[in-house]
Amino acid sequence: MNLIKEALSLGFSNAAVMDTKDLVFVPEYRQFCADNLCGNYDLLPACPPESGTPEEMQDRAMQYEKALVLQTIQIAPPMDSALFKKAKVQHNILTEKLARQMQENGYKDVLLMTAGPHKQHSCMSAYCVDAQKMADTVGIDCWKDDGNVRYFSQILFSL
Repeated sequence: MNLIKEALSLGFSNAAVMDTKDLVFVPEYRQFCADNLCGNYDLLPACPPESGTPEEMQDRAMQYEKALVLQTIQIAPPMDSALFKKAKVQHNILTEKLARQMQENGYKDVLLMTAGPHKQHSCMSAYCVDAQKMADTVGIDCWKDDGNVRYFSQILFSL
């Protein structure tokens, strides 16, 4: 299964595979969760503190060899939080769909890091992943002054 080709055919804007050993975890990012910027802290099992400490979550992620980095881009959207939320949910639905396809094609154990908490899946922020460094590693733009909004998720897997 060509993961990049499959991701792009599903509608992702960009996709790349990287070694999980190259992910950068910044435990201090957990403060963004504690500040409850998304409104889910201590409400959802996929969110801190119930999801685990930064160290526990990093240990969980590092049990996998590879990370499939997935991105969708919302082109110059109006500043509308409901629209952003809908785009994030759509991104996460695509991520789940691709993860199911991977499992159907022999990837037995996968871990999803979603764009914001989604169902039982914790977001990249809860894992304290440095999204900029992840994007730089795979050559995908993370932040750019072009008015577009970029959403990221990952599917971690082993070969």
